[in-house]
Amino acid sequence: MKEEKESPSMVVVMGVTGAGKSYYINKLAGKEVVKEGPDLESCTQECQLIPVEIGGSKVLLIDTPGFDDTQRTDSEILTEIARILSAQYDLGVQLKGVIYIHRITDIRYGRAAIKTFEIFKKICGKEALKNVLLITSRWDGIDSALGAERERQLKDNFWAYMAGHGSNISRFHGDRSSAISLVSQLLCREVVVLQIQRELIDEGKTLDATVAGSYVCDNLEKMKQQLHEELASLEKLRQDLIEDDRAMKRQARLDWEQESARLKAVQNQQVSLQRPVGIEVQQEIKKKRSSFKKVLSSGAIPIAVSILAAIVGIPPGVTELLTGWFTDSGCS
Repeated sequence: MKEEKESPSMVVVMGVTGAGKSYYINKLAGKEVVKEGPDLESCTQECQLIPVEIGGSKVLLIDTPGFDDTQRTDSEILTEIARILSAQYDLGVQLKGVIYIHRITDIRYGRAAIKTFEIFKKICGKEALKNVLLITSRWDGIDSALGAERERQLKDNFWAYMAGHGSNISRFHGDRSSAISLVSQLLCREVVVLQIQRELIDEGKTLDATVAGSYVCDNLEKMKQQLHEELASLEKLRQDLIEDDRAMKRQARLDWEQESARLKAVQNQQVSLQRPVGIEVQQEIKKKRSSFKKVLSSGAIPIAVSILAAIVGIPPGVTELLTGWFTDSGCS
């Protein structure tokens, strides 16, 4: 029973770029443990594991990049999140829920927000929605009446389905007490298994065969079709240009090469989603478990957390806290 009590829980934090995910995590930690980007700039390029203590409970937070990231593709980000969720599920680390953060200052629910939210919803699945917390942020940057009206629109439209299936909607007021109050709503919940975890681990599907992966693949297929059409138009333009118009021919060739490169990148993304991520992660864990057992002399949970940290990656300056957890559990 003691081992169970001391086992850390995990909460995943998601949202579009600039929603305030890293800021929220820093407030929970009580200090800056992850770098925050200015305004809408993407700062979280890769997922990170951050250990925090909330009311004496050990919690592993997963900071994630948005699917509208300016540096990475949706397939790359989905693959990374899928690897982490597969590892957490296979290792037996307790997932208490997922937090989704949305800026209340956004004038409209744009294309990037819709795409990110759809992928998020498909990662979770209907059965896990009771362990989802939908948070609005940046209330200090908007008139309270206008913010309340946008909040109502979210509840009545974009978030209505999830709220109707048990997801809670709350405000983050920007301070630590508000951050703790919000995450505490999830920490008292039962452990949850997300749809993508069942698909990848229990059913052994490839990532593109999952509901979330299929959605990303459909978007890639649409992009590929558009690029094929653009390439066909550019090829016709090249053939129609007269020989003397060398400048135009050169530009048309450059445009064709650029679009061809984009098409190749889309095709590569489609191929990358065909990986059996769950099976790959299970094989990786098996190798790591044997090596970690040589270092850590006991409990499955500390070993599991060590392996998870190795797979996810942790920001500088938090390793000592994790080590302290192991020491407190008598596992050093």
